[in-house]
Amino acid sequence: MPQQISPLLAFVFKVFLLLPLCYWGWYALAELATAVVVYWAEPLLQCLYPGLINTIEQTGYRVEVVANVTVAVQNVPSGMVAELPIPVNPLIYSYGLPLALALILASPLDFTRTTRNIIISTLVFLLIQIWGVCFESLKVLFLQTPVELLGNISIASWQLDMIALGYQLGTLILPARIHRSIKTRPIFKV
Repeated sequence: MPQQISPLLAFVFKVFLLLPLCYWGWYALAELATAVVVYWAEPLLQCLYPGLINTIEQTGYRVEVVANVTVAVQNVPSGMVAELPIPVNPLIYSYGLPLALALILASPLDFTRTTRNIIISTLVFLLIQIWGVCFESLKVLFLQTPVELLGNISIASWQLDMIALGYQLGTLILPARIHRSIKTRPIFKV
């Protein structure tokens, strides 16, 4: 009588088989996902700081948040504006998506629930990417850029703390933990 494979072992095996494919898909579609992130993050940042944030430029899957800065007049040639490009890699904020997709695809759910969970996961990770791009650019602007370059824009110390907290959440906590919050029915009996 052949020995049956444990459902948990089969699930783990499927996840490990699907993980490279999910990482490949995540990277292959990164430029498209970044375009969506830029589409939503640019008006959000411009609404928060209309005189400071000029635009967000996309190059492949990378973005540059362009901020207008204040410099001495003698340092800027006539007809030019001083800009500070802030490079951001939005993929940093969605590194948990391939694992979430591999877990969803390996689970024994019907097609409808699998599709629903994939869509929800993708949308949640897009929101996390928007969060991360916004807070990373605010972190660079207000915590790493010299104060004299920001002109007359000043923010309170508690706002600086909230920027640091938002950056830490977007970089360390949300991308690593969000795949656990996707609600699926228990699939294994212990």
